Amino acid sequence: MNTAETIAEQVFGPPDAQPDRVFIGAPHHDAHRPADLTPHPDKAISQRATILAALADGTSRIRGLADCHDTRNNLRALTRLGVAVRPEGPATVTITGRDVAAFAERDVDLDAGNSATSSRLLLALLAGGRGRYTVTGNASLRGRPMGEVIRPLRQLGAHLTELEAADRLPVRIDGVRLHGGEVAVQAHSAQPVSALLYAAVSAAGPVIIRRRTAARDHTERLLRWTGVQVEESETRLRVLPARPRAFDLAIPGDPSAAAFLAALHLAAAPGRELALHEVCLNPRRTGFFAAVAAMGAKVDLEPRGADGPEPVGTVRVSRTGRLNSTVISGPQLIQSAIDELPLLAALAATADGPVVIADAAELRGKDTDRIATTIDLLTAFGVRARANADGLKVTPTPPQGPPVLELPADHRVVFAAFVLALLAGGGTELRGVAAAATSNPAALGELARFARIEAR
Repeated sequence: MNTAETIAEQVFGPPDAQPDRVFIGAPHHDAHRPADLTPHPDKAISQRATILAALADGTSRIRGLADCHDTRNNLRALTRLGVAVRPEGPATVTITGRDVAAFAERDVDLDAGNSATSSRLLLALLAGGRGRYTVTGNASLRGRPMGEVIRPLRQLGAHLTELEAADRLPVRIDGVRLHGGEVAVQAHSAQPVSALLYAAVSAAGPVIIRRRTAARDHTERLLRWTGVQVEESETRLRVLPARPRAFDLAIPGDPSAAAFLAALHLAAAPGRELALHEVCLNPRRTGFFAAVAAMGAKVDLEPRGADGPEPVGTVRVSRTGRLNSTVISGPQLIQSAIDELPLLAALAATADGPVVIADAAELRGKDTDRIATTIDLLTAFGVRARANADGLKVTPTPPQGPPVLELPADHRVVFAAFVLALLAGGGTELRGVAAAATSNPAALGELARFARIEAR
Protein backbone atom coordinates (compact mmCIF):
# COMPACT_ATOMS: atom_id res chain seq x y z
CA MET A 1 0.00 0.00 0.00
CA ASN A 2 1.30 3.44 -0.94
CA THR A 3 1.26 5.94 1.90
CA ALA A 4 2.48 9.50 2.16
CA GLU A 5 5.45 8.23 4.17
CA THR A 6 6.54 5.59 1.64
CA ILE A 7 5.53 6.87 -1.79
CA ALA A 8 8.66 8.91 -2.45
CA GLU A 9 10.88 6.00 -1.38
CA GLN A 10 9.02 3.71 -3.79
CA VAL A 11 9.55 6.16 -6.65
CA PHE A 12 13.18 7.07 -5.97
CA GLY A 13 14.41 4.54 -3.44
CA PRO A 14 15.68 5.51 0.02
CA PRO A 15 17.44 8.88 0.10
CA ASP A 16 21.18 8.55 -0.30
CA ALA A 17 23.14 9.37 2.81
CA GLN A 18 24.47 12.88 2.26
CA PRO A 19 27.75 13.82 3.94
CA ASP A 20 27.62 17.22 5.55
CA ARG A 21 31.38 17.82 5.42
CA VAL A 22 33.63 17.46 2.41
CA PHE A 23 37.26 18.30 1.75
CA ILE A 24 37.84 19.64 -1.75
CA GLY A 25 41.28 18.95 -3.16
CA ALA A 26 43.03 20.19 -6.28
CA PRO A 27 41.09 20.29 -9.56
CA HIS A 28 41.70 17.41 -11.93
CA HIS A 29 43.98 17.94 -14.89
CA ASP A 30 42.20 18.85 -18.12
CA ALA A 31 42.47 15.36 -19.61
CA HIS A 32 40.69 13.86 -16.60
CA ARG A 33 37.70 16.22 -16.61
CA PRO A 34 34.48 15.26 -18.43
CA ALA A 35 33.69 16.40 -21.96
CA ASP A 36 30.02 15.28 -22.01
CA LEU A 37 27.48 15.31 -19.18
CA THR A 38 23.71 15.19 -18.71
CA PRO A 39 22.41 17.37 -15.86
CA HIS A 40 19.98 16.42 -13.13
CA PRO A 41 16.29 16.56 -14.20
CA ASP A 42 14.48 19.85 -13.82
CA LYS A 43 13.10 20.40 -10.31
CA ALA A 44 10.74 23.26 -11.24
CA ILE A 45 9.06 21.26 -14.01
CA SER A 46 8.89 18.16 -11.81
CA GLN A 47 7.07 20.07 -9.09
CA ARG A 48 4.65 21.75 -11.47
CA ALA A 49 3.94 18.61 -13.49
CA THR A 50 3.08 16.47 -10.47
CA ILE A 51 0.58 19.05 -9.21
CA LEU A 52 -0.91 19.50 -12.69
CA ALA A 53 -1.33 15.73 -13.01
CA ALA A 54 -3.26 15.72 -9.73
CA LEU A 55 -5.82 18.03 -11.37
CA ALA A 56 -5.90 16.40 -14.81
CA ASP A 57 -8.77 14.42 -16.29
CA GLY A 58 -7.37 10.89 -16.36
CA THR A 59 -4.07 9.22 -15.53
CA SER A 60 -0.81 10.99 -16.40
CA ARG A 61 2.66 9.46 -16.64
CA ILE A 62 5.74 11.48 -15.66
CA ARG A 63 9.18 10.06 -16.44
CA GLY A 64 12.58 11.14 -15.16
CA LEU A 65 11.40 13.12 -12.14
CA ALA A 66 14.01 15.14 -10.29
CA ASP A 67 15.04 13.20 -7.20
CA CYS A 68 15.43 15.84 -4.52
CA HIS A 69 13.83 16.86 -1.24
CA ASP A 70 11.33 19.20 -2.91
CA THR A 71 9.94 16.63 -5.36
CA ARG A 72 9.70 13.98 -2.64
CA ASN A 73 7.69 16.39 -0.48
CA ASN A 74 5.40 17.13 -3.45
CA LEU A 75 4.59 13.44 -3.86
CA ARG A 76 3.98 13.02 -0.14
CA ALA A 77 1.60 16.00 -0.11
CA LEU A 78 -0.43 14.71 -3.06
CA THR A 79 -0.73 11.28 -1.47
CA ARG A 80 -2.01 12.85 1.76
CA LEU A 81 -4.63 14.65 -0.34
CA GLY A 82 -5.94 11.29 -1.56
CA VAL A 83 -4.45 11.55 -5.05
CA ALA A 84 -3.47 8.16 -6.51
CA VAL A 85 0.32 8.30 -7.06
CA ARG A 86 1.80 5.01 -8.30
CA PRO A 87 5.47 4.16 -8.91
CA GLU A 88 6.03 2.87 -12.46
CA GLY A 89 9.80 2.51 -12.56
CA PRO A 90 12.89 4.51 -11.63
CA ALA A 91 11.88 8.16 -11.09
CA THR A 92 8.61 7.47 -12.92
CA VAL A 93 5.06 7.79 -11.63
CA THR A 94 1.51 7.65 -12.83
CA ILE A 95 -0.87 10.09 -11.17
CA THR A 96 -4.64 9.80 -11.52
CA GLY A 97 -6.14 13.26 -11.34
CA ARG A 98 -9.31 14.31 -9.62
CA ASP A 99 -11.33 17.48 -9.42
CA VAL A 100 -9.99 19.72 -6.68
CA ALA A 101 -13.39 19.53 -5.00
CA ALA A 102 -12.84 15.77 -4.57
CA PHE A 103 -9.52 16.01 -2.72
CA ALA A 104 -9.40 14.73 0.87
CA GLU A 105 -11.50 17.20 2.82
CA ARG A 106 -10.97 17.15 6.57
CA ASP A 107 -8.08 18.79 8.38
CA VAL A 108 -5.21 17.64 6.18
CA ASP A 109 -1.80 18.97 7.25
CA LEU A 110 0.77 19.34 4.49
CA ASP A 111 4.48 19.94 5.10
CA ALA A 112 6.29 21.46 2.10
CA GLY A 113 9.68 21.11 3.78
CA ASN A 114 11.97 23.78 2.36
CA SER A 115 10.12 24.28 -0.92
CA ALA A 116 8.62 27.70 -1.52
CA THR A 117 7.38 26.49 -4.91
CA SER A 118 5.46 23.55 -3.42
CA SER A 119 3.96 25.62 -0.61
CA ARG A 120 2.74 28.42 -2.88
CA LEU A 121 1.33 26.05 -5.49
CA LEU A 122 -0.47 24.03 -2.81
CA LEU A 123 -1.94 27.16 -1.22
CA ALA A 124 -3.43 28.20 -4.55
CA LEU A 125 -4.54 24.76 -5.61
CA LEU A 126 -6.35 24.00 -2.34
CA ALA A 127 -7.90 27.46 -1.97
CA GLY A 128 -10.38 26.38 -4.64
CA GLY A 129 -11.12 23.00 -3.02
CA ARG A 130 -13.83 22.13 -0.55
CA GLY A 131 -11.88 20.95 2.47
CA ARG A 132 -9.85 22.35 5.34
CA TYR A 133 -6.08 22.15 4.98
CA THR A 134 -2.97 23.55 6.62
CA VAL A 135 0.21 24.20 4.64
CA THR A 136 3.46 24.63 6.53
CA GLY A 137 7.18 24.03 6.11
CA ASN A 138 10.50 24.01 7.90
CA ALA A 139 11.81 26.97 9.88
CA SER A 140 13.45 28.54 6.82
CA LEU A 141 10.29 28.30 4.72
CA ARG A 142 8.09 29.64 7.54
CA GLY A 143 10.21 32.78 7.46
CA ARG A 144 9.67 33.42 3.75
CA PRO A 145 6.97 35.81 2.46
CA MET A 146 3.71 34.37 1.17
CA GLY A 147 1.79 37.62 0.80
CA GLU A 148 2.20 37.77 -2.99
CA VAL A 149 0.11 34.60 -3.17
CA ILE A 150 -2.20 35.14 -0.20
CA ARG A 151 -3.38 38.65 -1.17
CA PRO A 152 -4.47 37.93 -4.77
CA LEU A 153 -6.04 34.62 -3.72
CA ARG A 154 -8.18 36.51 -1.22
CA GLN A 155 -9.23 38.86 -4.01
CA LEU A 156 -10.52 35.78 -5.85
CA GLY A 157 -12.54 34.78 -2.78
CA ALA A 158 -10.12 32.45 -0.98
CA HIS A 159 -10.52 31.88 2.78
CA LEU A 160 -6.94 31.83 4.13
CA THR A 161 -5.80 32.29 7.74
CA GLU A 162 -2.18 32.86 8.74
CA LEU A 163 -1.80 30.92 11.99
CA GLU A 164 1.33 32.58 13.38
CA ALA A 165 2.44 35.70 11.48
CA ALA A 166 1.02 37.85 8.68
CA ASP A 167 2.00 36.69 5.18
CA ARG A 168 3.85 33.64 6.56
CA LEU A 169 3.26 29.92 6.90
CA PRO A 170 1.58 28.03 8.44
CA VAL A 171 -1.64 28.97 6.64
CA ARG A 172 -5.03 27.33 7.14
CA ILE A 173 -7.16 26.99 4.01
CA ASP A 174 -10.93 26.69 4.14
CA GLY A 175 -11.62 25.70 0.56
CA VAL A 176 -14.27 27.51 -1.45
CA ARG A 177 -15.08 27.87 -5.16
CA LEU A 178 -13.01 30.85 -6.32
CA HIS A 179 -14.60 33.42 -8.57
CA GLY A 180 -13.01 34.94 -11.64
CA GLY A 181 -11.59 38.41 -11.79
CA GLU A 182 -8.42 40.42 -12.14
CA VAL A 183 -5.49 40.34 -9.71
CA ALA A 184 -1.99 41.80 -9.69
CA VAL A 185 1.35 40.31 -8.63
CA GLN A 186 3.94 42.87 -7.58
CA ALA A 187 6.92 40.49 -7.23
CA HIS A 188 9.09 39.69 -10.25
CA SER A 189 9.21 36.02 -9.26
CA ALA A 190 7.36 33.40 -11.30
CA GLN A 191 6.14 31.48 -8.25
CA PRO A 192 3.15 33.69 -7.34
CA VAL A 193 2.06 33.77 -10.98
CA SER A 194 2.38 29.99 -11.30
CA ALA A 195 0.33 29.56 -8.13
CA LEU A 196 -2.46 31.81 -9.39
CA LEU A 197 -2.53 29.92 -12.68
CA TYR A 198 -3.32 26.73 -10.79
CA ALA A 199 -6.03 28.52 -8.82
CA ALA A 200 -7.51 29.86 -12.06
CA VAL A 201 -7.95 26.39 -13.58
CA SER A 202 -10.83 25.58 -11.22
CA ALA A 203 -12.26 29.09 -10.76
CA ALA A 204 -15.84 29.98 -11.64
CA GLY A 205 -14.82 32.39 -14.41
CA PRO A 206 -11.85 33.76 -16.34
CA VAL A 207 -8.91 35.04 -14.27
CA ILE A 208 -6.64 37.88 -15.40
CA ILE A 209 -3.21 38.08 -13.75
CA ARG A 210 -1.19 41.26 -14.09
CA ARG A 211 2.55 40.94 -13.44
CA ARG A 212 5.62 43.15 -13.51
CA THR A 213 7.70 41.12 -15.96
CA ALA A 214 7.68 37.82 -17.81
CA ALA A 215 9.51 35.21 -15.69
CA ARG A 216 9.87 31.44 -16.12
CA ASP A 217 6.79 30.10 -17.88
CA HIS A 218 6.78 26.35 -17.23
CA THR A 219 3.26 26.48 -15.81
CA GLU A 220 1.89 28.42 -18.79
CA ARG A 221 3.48 25.92 -21.19
CA LEU A 222 2.17 22.91 -19.27
CA LEU A 223 -1.36 24.30 -19.10
CA ARG A 224 -1.50 25.10 -22.83
CA TRP A 225 -0.01 21.69 -23.65
CA THR A 226 -2.83 20.02 -21.70
CA GLY A 227 -5.62 22.04 -23.30
CA VAL A 228 -6.11 25.01 -20.95
CA GLN A 229 -6.40 28.35 -22.73
CA VAL A 230 -3.78 30.78 -21.43
CA GLU A 231 -3.41 34.09 -23.26
CA GLU A 232 -0.18 35.90 -22.51
CA SER A 233 1.53 39.24 -23.01
CA GLU A 234 4.56 40.75 -21.27
CA THR A 235 2.57 41.97 -18.27
CA ARG A 236 -0.78 40.15 -18.48
CA LEU A 237 -2.15 36.59 -18.45
CA ARG A 238 -5.75 35.54 -19.02
CA VAL A 239 -6.86 32.01 -18.09
CA LEU A 240 -10.12 30.34 -19.07
CA PRO A 241 -10.96 27.72 -16.42
CA ALA A 242 -10.88 24.16 -17.74
CA ARG A 243 -9.76 20.76 -16.54
CA PRO A 244 -6.36 19.82 -18.00
CA ARG A 245 -6.01 16.68 -20.12
CA ALA A 246 -3.95 13.79 -18.79
CA PHE A 247 -0.46 13.65 -20.30
CA ASP A 248 2.77 11.69 -20.74
CA LEU A 249 5.86 13.78 -20.01
CA ALA A 250 9.61 13.20 -19.85
CA ILE A 251 11.26 15.77 -17.57
CA PRO A 252 14.18 17.51 -19.33
CA GLY A 253 17.51 18.39 -17.75
CA ASP A 254 17.51 21.31 -15.33
CA PRO A 255 19.10 24.52 -16.68
CA SER A 256 20.16 25.32 -13.09
CA ALA A 257 21.91 21.95 -12.80
CA ALA A 258 23.49 22.54 -16.21
CA ALA A 259 24.69 25.95 -15.02
CA PHE A 260 26.29 24.31 -11.97
CA LEU A 261 28.22 21.87 -14.19
CA ALA A 262 29.20 24.68 -16.57
CA ALA A 263 30.40 26.83 -13.66
CA LEU A 264 32.56 23.97 -12.34
CA HIS A 265 34.00 23.54 -15.83
CA LEU A 266 34.77 27.24 -16.21
CA ALA A 267 36.25 27.39 -12.70
CA ALA A 268 38.60 24.50 -13.40
CA ALA A 269 40.36 26.59 -16.13
CA PRO A 270 39.43 24.19 -18.92
CA GLY A 271 41.22 24.01 -22.23
CA ARG A 272 38.41 22.18 -23.94
CA GLU A 273 34.67 22.25 -24.45
CA LEU A 274 32.03 20.75 -22.16
CA ALA A 275 28.82 19.50 -23.81
CA LEU A 276 25.70 19.32 -21.65
CA HIS A 277 22.95 17.18 -23.14
CA GLU A 278 19.16 16.96 -22.79
CA VAL A 279 18.92 20.41 -21.21
CA CYS A 280 15.68 22.38 -21.06
CA LEU A 281 16.40 25.38 -23.30
CA ASN A 282 13.41 27.45 -22.27
CA PRO A 283 14.70 31.00 -22.96
CA ARG A 284 13.33 32.17 -19.62
CA ARG A 285 15.68 29.76 -17.84
CA THR A 286 18.95 30.23 -19.75
CA GLY A 287 20.04 33.59 -18.32
CA PHE A 288 23.16 32.07 -16.72
CA PHE A 289 24.46 31.13 -20.15
CA ALA A 290 23.62 34.56 -21.56
CA ALA A 291 25.52 36.13 -18.67
CA VAL A 292 28.66 34.01 -18.99
CA ALA A 293 28.62 34.62 -22.74
CA ALA A 294 28.57 38.35 -22.02
CA MET A 295 31.57 37.71 -19.75
CA GLY A 296 33.48 36.20 -22.66
CA ALA A 297 32.83 32.47 -22.38
CA LYS A 298 32.01 30.62 -25.59
CA VAL A 299 28.46 29.32 -25.32
CA ASP A 300 26.40 27.52 -27.95
CA LEU A 301 22.78 26.46 -27.44
CA GLU A 302 21.73 23.72 -29.87
CA PRO A 303 17.99 22.96 -29.74
CA ARG A 304 16.92 19.59 -31.09
CA GLY A 305 13.20 20.27 -30.89
CA ALA A 306 10.47 20.17 -28.27
CA ASP A 307 10.09 17.37 -25.76
CA GLY A 308 6.60 17.95 -24.48
CA PRO A 309 5.97 21.65 -23.83
CA GLU A 310 9.65 22.62 -23.52
CA PRO A 311 12.50 23.04 -26.03
CA VAL A 312 15.35 20.63 -25.29
CA GLY A 313 18.90 20.42 -26.61
CA THR A 314 22.63 20.62 -25.96
CA VAL A 315 24.64 23.41 -24.35
CA ARG A 316 28.34 23.72 -25.22
CA VAL A 317 30.56 25.91 -23.07
CA SER A 318 34.28 26.73 -22.96
CA ARG A 319 36.69 29.59 -22.38
CA THR A 320 40.28 30.31 -23.28
CA GLY A 321 41.06 33.29 -21.06
CA ARG A 322 39.76 35.28 -18.10
CA LEU A 323 36.13 36.24 -17.94
CA ASN A 324 35.24 39.88 -18.55
CA SER A 325 33.90 42.65 -16.36
CA THR A 326 30.18 43.15 -16.93
CA VAL A 327 26.86 44.29 -15.47
CA ILE A 328 24.20 41.60 -15.06
CA SER A 329 20.89 43.43 -14.82
CA GLY A 330 17.42 43.92 -16.25
CA PRO A 331 14.30 42.13 -14.96
CA GLN A 332 14.14 39.54 -17.74
CA LEU A 333 17.79 38.52 -17.59
CA ILE A 334 17.76 38.45 -13.79
CA GLN A 335 14.60 36.33 -13.68
CA SER A 336 16.04 33.88 -16.20
CA ALA A 337 19.16 33.49 -14.01
CA ILE A 338 17.72 34.12 -10.54
CA ASP A 339 18.81 30.79 -9.04
CA GLU A 340 22.25 30.97 -10.65
CA LEU A 341 23.28 34.44 -9.48
CA PRO A 342 25.48 33.06 -6.66
CA LEU A 343 27.30 30.94 -9.28
CA LEU A 344 27.87 34.02 -11.42
CA ALA A 345 29.14 35.94 -8.39
CA ALA A 346 31.60 33.12 -7.67
CA LEU A 347 32.89 33.08 -11.25
CA ALA A 348 33.27 36.86 -11.09
CA ALA A 349 36.06 36.41 -8.53
CA THR A 350 38.60 35.85 -11.31
CA ALA A 351 37.19 38.18 -13.99
CA ASP A 352 39.33 40.94 -15.46
CA GLY A 353 37.30 43.69 -13.77
CA PRO A 354 34.30 44.30 -11.51
CA VAL A 355 31.08 42.38 -12.04
CA VAL A 356 27.83 44.00 -10.88
CA ILE A 357 24.55 42.15 -10.31
CA ALA A 358 21.55 44.50 -10.12
CA ASP A 359 17.72 44.33 -10.17
CA ALA A 360 17.98 41.27 -7.90
CA ALA A 361 16.41 42.44 -4.62
CA GLU A 362 14.31 39.25 -4.72
CA LEU A 363 17.42 37.40 -3.52
CA ARG A 364 16.79 38.85 -0.06
CA GLY A 365 13.75 36.56 0.37
CA LYS A 366 15.15 33.20 -0.73
CA ASP A 367 16.22 30.28 1.49
CA THR A 368 18.59 32.82 3.03
CA ASP A 369 19.19 36.48 2.30
CA ARG A 370 21.16 35.40 -0.75
CA ILE A 371 22.78 38.79 -1.25
CA ALA A 372 24.19 38.68 2.27
CA THR A 373 25.15 35.01 2.26
CA THR A 374 26.81 35.24 -1.17
CA ILE A 375 28.87 38.22 0.00
CA ASP A 376 29.80 36.35 3.18
CA LEU A 377 30.91 33.39 1.06
CA LEU A 378 33.03 35.52 -1.25
CA THR A 379 34.57 37.33 1.70
CA ALA A 380 35.48 34.00 3.33
CA PHE A 381 37.50 33.21 0.20
CA GLY A 382 39.20 36.61 0.33
CA VAL A 383 37.19 38.06 -2.57
CA ARG A 384 36.12 41.69 -2.31
CA ALA A 385 32.36 42.07 -2.56
CA ARG A 386 29.75 44.49 -1.29
CA ALA A 387 25.99 44.82 -1.37
CA ASN A 388 24.16 47.29 -3.56
CA ALA A 389 20.57 48.39 -3.12
CA ASP A 390 19.30 45.51 -5.27
CA GLY A 391 22.27 43.21 -5.74
CA LEU A 392 26.03 43.11 -5.27
CA LYS A 393 29.35 44.11 -6.76
CA VAL A 394 32.29 41.72 -6.98
CA THR A 395 35.79 43.14 -7.35
CA PRO A 396 37.98 40.32 -8.66
CA THR A 397 40.49 39.01 -6.15
CA PRO A 398 42.35 35.67 -6.42
CA PRO A 399 40.33 33.36 -4.14
CA GLN A 400 42.15 31.89 -1.16
CA GLY A 401 40.40 28.88 0.30
CA PRO A 402 39.98 28.91 4.07
CA PRO A 403 41.00 25.66 5.78
CA VAL A 404 37.44 25.15 7.08
CA LEU A 405 34.23 26.99 6.19
CA GLU A 406 30.73 26.57 7.65
CA LEU A 407 28.08 27.17 4.96
CA PRO A 408 24.51 28.46 5.37
CA ALA A 409 21.59 26.09 4.82
CA ASP A 410 21.08 27.25 1.23
CA HIS A 411 21.70 24.89 -1.68
CA ARG A 412 22.44 27.69 -4.17
CA VAL A 413 25.14 29.12 -1.90
CA VAL A 414 26.60 25.63 -1.41
CA PHE A 415 26.94 25.26 -5.19
CA ALA A 416 28.73 28.62 -5.37
CA ALA A 417 31.08 27.47 -2.60
CA PHE A 418 32.06 24.45 -4.71
CA VAL A 419 32.96 26.79 -7.58
CA LEU A 420 35.01 29.08 -5.36
CA ALA A 421 36.87 26.10 -3.91
CA LEU A 422 37.90 25.08 -7.43
CA LEU A 423 38.93 28.65 -8.29
CA ALA A 424 41.10 28.65 -5.16
CA GLY A 425 42.80 25.43 -6.25
CA GLY A 426 41.28 23.29 -3.51
CA GLY A 427 42.41 22.81 0.06
CA THR A 428 39.15 23.69 1.84
CA GLU A 429 36.84 21.66 4.04
CA LEU A 430 33.26 22.79 3.53
CA ARG A 431 30.68 22.08 6.23
CA GLY A 432 26.93 22.16 5.64
CA VAL A 433 27.05 20.70 2.12
CA ALA A 434 24.08 18.37 2.77
CA ALA A 435 21.86 21.33 1.85
CA ALA A 436 22.75 20.61 -1.79
CA ALA A 437 20.21 17.74 -1.71
CA THR A 438 17.37 20.29 -1.60
CA SER A 439 17.61 20.44 -5.39
CA ASN A 440 20.43 18.11 -6.47
CA PRO A 441 21.52 15.14 -4.33
CA ALA A 442 24.00 14.24 -7.10
CA ALA A 443 25.94 17.50 -6.70
CA LEU A 444 28.86 15.99 -4.77
CA GLY A 445 29.26 13.23 -7.33
CA GLU A 446 29.28 15.85 -10.06
CA LEU A 447 31.88 17.89 -8.18
CA ALA A 448 34.06 14.77 -7.96
CA ARG A 449 34.31 14.78 -11.77
CA PHE A 450 36.20 18.08 -11.55
CA ALA A 451 38.28 17.76 -8.38
CA ARG A 452 39.39 15.29 -5.75
CA ILE A 453 36.93 15.28 -2.87
CA GLU A 454 36.85 13.48 0.46
CA ALA A 455 33.74 13.14 2.60
CA ARG A 456 34.40 13.72 6.31
